[in-house]
Amino acid sequence: MTIRSLDELMPTVNFASRATATAASKWGRRIIPDNQLFYVVSGYAELSVGGKTYGIRSGECVHFGPECPHELYATERTDYYSIHFHWRHESTAPVHPGLSIRYAGQDEPCGQPAVPSPSIPPYGSVAFPSHFTVSGLEPVLTKIVKEYELEQPGYGTALRGLMTQAVTYIFRQLLDLRSASSTALNKIEPAIAAMQLEPGRNWTVAELATMCGYHPIHFSKLFKEEFGLLPKQYIIGERIKQAKRALLHGEKIDSLAERLGFTSIHYFSHQFKKFTGLTPTEFRMQGKDA
Repeated sequence: MTIRSLDELMPTVNFASRATATAASKWGRRIIPDNQLFYVVSGYAELSVGGKTYGIRSGECVHFGPECPHELYATERTDYYSIHFHWRHESTAPVHPGLSIRYAGQDEPCGQPAVPSPSIPPYGSVAFPSHFTVSGLEPVLTKIVKEYELEQPGYGTALRGLMTQAVTYIFRQLLDLRSASSTALNKIEPAIAAMQLEPGRNWTVAELATMCGYHPIHFSKLFKEEFGLLPKQYIIGERIKQAKRALLHGEKIDSLAERLGFTSIHYFSHQFKKFTGLTPTEFRMQGKDA
């Protein structure tokens, strides 16, 4: 069951995990009984659904629902969250989807994935796409997984609240993206490219502004309007993305912090936990245990 408005949201989480897939891991071609969010922490995976293939990089997420054949494929070692859920369900009790997953033959029609588009006053209908980028989602996903695994009294109700928080957070970012000016993004694209290429460099706002032909104050204003972040916050996010991949490949925390431009291990650990909900050591251990 989908929803017509965000006020109708009553999610039930059926399964939640954080895991690490080895290169060439494959799920499907299959049909699930509910909906799934697949969020990549680090690595790279692909979703094939509805005749299209979506690449899923760090910080990106895919969503797909029931009755639509799909296939997930990890092209390299990939750390990810997987959440199965119903958009609206009377019971909060999780029902594991495993027994109801059906594998589809190659000759079975692809079909088109349903795109929930609830009404959110005063913005109108807002589509929940098959593939999107979302920042700051990992802390709530971590809480969902922990709540699901511990199964403490009332955990179904707690999961409903956390999933409501996650979905609402995603819709808010989708609204920000829809209202953002593509013109503004084009104007600051040289700075974005530079920060993504060299996240460990100690970039100044003046340097980034000069690349785009702006005064630093005006550049910071455009940047904040487009991303909801200051340039310094954005580049820390880019550093954390690289740090997650490096930690899973065994790089030492002290050398990693220095390479990515953090002034100390303490500051690196603080920023890492702020973005992911885990310390670097906890993140690495979860990756090893998965």
